[in-house]
Formats: sequence, C-alpha cells, structure tokens
Amino acid sequence: MLFPVLGTILYLNVSEYLKTQSINRSINRSINIGKVYWNICVLHNAFLVLFNLYIFKSIVSILSTREWRAMHQYFMADPQVDRLIFWFYLSKYYEYMDTFLIYLKGRDPIFLQKYHHIGAVFCWYLCYEYKVDMIIFGTLLNSFVHTIMYSYYILTLFRLPIRQFRIYLTLLQIIQLVVGGWSGLYFYVPPLETFFNYFIIGVFNVYIFGLVILFGNFMWHEYC
Repeated sequence: MLFPVLGTILYLNVSEYLKTQSINRSINRSINIGKVYWNICVLHNAFLVLFNLYIFKSIVSILSTREWRAMHQYFMADPQVDRLIFWFYLSKYYEYMDTFLIYLKGRDPIFLQKYHHIGAVFCWYLCYEYKVDMIIFGTLLNSFVHTIMYSYYILTLFRLPIRQFRIYLTLLQIIQLVVGGWSGLYFYVPPLETFFNYFIIGVFNVYIFGLVILFGNFMWHEYC
C-alpha cells in the first residue's frame, strides 16, 4: 500500500503547487509556450491511445483463446495476464498527467477527475497485489474506453468538429462503470475468492458507485 499512498501524496502536492503558481495567462497564450504545450498534449494522448489499445487487444486475445472457469486466480496465475495488469496499474500513475496538464493550461480540474485518478491507483494496486481475477474484466473495459477517450482528446487538439460527441463519451464511461461493477458482483460468488478479495471487490464497487454518481452529476449539468 506504500506506493499508492506515496503516489497520492505526490499527486496532491504537485496539483497544489501548480494551482498556487498562478500561471501567467498572457505567457500561456504566447506562440512558443502554446506550441510546446500542444505538442506535449498530443504526445501524452497518443501514448495513452497506443498503450490502452495494446492492453485491450492483448486481453481480448487471451480471453478468446481460453475458456473462462470459475476458479480462484484462474487468470492471474497466468504470467502474461499478471504482466499486463501490472503495466496497466503503473499507467494509472502516469495518468496523473491529465490533471497536471489542465493546471498548466490555467484551469482547475473538477473533483471527479481527482477522485477518479486517486481511486484508480488504489483499486488496481489492491487487485494486482492480491490477484483478484475480476480485474481482468475491469482492465478490458477501461482500456477500451480509454482508447476511445484519448483518441477523442487528440482529435479535439486538431480542432476537428467533434465536440458534439462528448455526451456519448460520458455515457460510454458510465456504461463501463455499471458493467464493470455488475461483473464484479455476478462473476464472483462465494467461495470463489478469499474473504479479503471479496472485501477488495467491495471497495472497488464502492469506488465505482461514487464514479457513477459523479459522472451522472457531470452529465446532468453539462448536457441537460
């Protein structure tokens, strides 16, 4: 649990530092700084598109060649699955950059984003550390949605007229959460997992429930 705690402390401190810097907006709008910021955003989003696409395709390949069985650590005992989940867990730290880039643009991120990033690190850490098989389905869904989401962000950087699709992206994220939470409850009935792993699944679903509420509230205020 040390690394998620340290990661959260770092995330909150860097966020607070960037917030209190009061970045000069006139400098932000200068041509040179604007180009550097734009290039960083493109590279950041492109990397996450390619990474999430790789994770998604890899998990689809594994699931398509293996019959699912209701066995303790059926998937996490596979070194390939273990490796994919580990790298995906690490990517949750890198996604802190989403927040930092918003601050560098001179804007404040909403609470939803901070809750999402902090919670994701803890949930993926717990599921990886204690080999909760459910996480393969959560990773499959999350990598699919993130491939689409970061692709959308890249297209907006090139000023393509696609902002009307934002509502569908938000709806897709909510559907992902509902399906992911349902799979955690439906596919894992006692005594498939250990008692502690059921506790982890419960924590994950509480986190998901919070996200559904926050995304629903965001969707209501943005689009209704």
